[in-house]
This record gives sequence, structure tokens and C-alpha cells, in this order.
Amino acid sequence: MGYEFMRLIVMFDLPIQSNKQIRIYNKFRKFLISKGYIMLQYSVYSKILNNRDTAIHHIETVKNNCPVEGQIRMILLTEKQYSRMLIVIGGRSRSEDVITIDPFIKL
Repeated sequence: MGYEFMRLIVMFDLPIQSNKQIRIYNKFRKFLISKGYIMLQYSVYSKILNNRDTAIHHIETVKNNCPVEGQIRMILLTEKQYSRMLIVIGGRSRSEDVITIDPFIKL
């Protein structure tokens, strides 16, 4: 088992017209946060993973906790591919700056 760092990105668009749908949306969002995902932007969350095997496990975990309505998409990228992401407007969030593969966090 190699150690090629991966990024799993979860993008979702869930209905929020009723109070029940809002609760389902919040439950899914809190599930992602509890599993260590960070918000890149509204309804787009990312998690850094040690390798592809761990990523496959997380993909299954997210699939098993998806709501039945709405749209949820996932994409798996290597850390090198993720680092090439262009930020057109705005900048990196504080959580993106803190959570990296670097074992020494500089604040």
C-alpha cells in the first residue's frame, strides 16, 4: 500500500424548501464535517487522505450516508492535481492554509 496523498471532493445540491429538507441538508453537512471534511466553498467539501485505499473507504462511507433527494457528486484527485486548482476570485480559506499534507503546521 503506497502513500500517494489524495483529495476527495464532495459537491452537493440538496433541496431546502421544507423544514424536513433543511434538517436533512444540515445532517449531511454535519456528517461531512464530523468525518474531517473542510468547506472549500458553499456545498463543496474536501478531505485529504493518505492513499487510494483510504479514499475508496471514504467514498463508500459518504455513499452510505447520502440523503435520497438532491444531487451529490464526488471527485478523487491526487494532491498534485489538487494543487493545480486555479482560484479565479477570492483566495484560499484559512482552513485550506492550515490543513495540508505538511506535518508541521505554521500558524
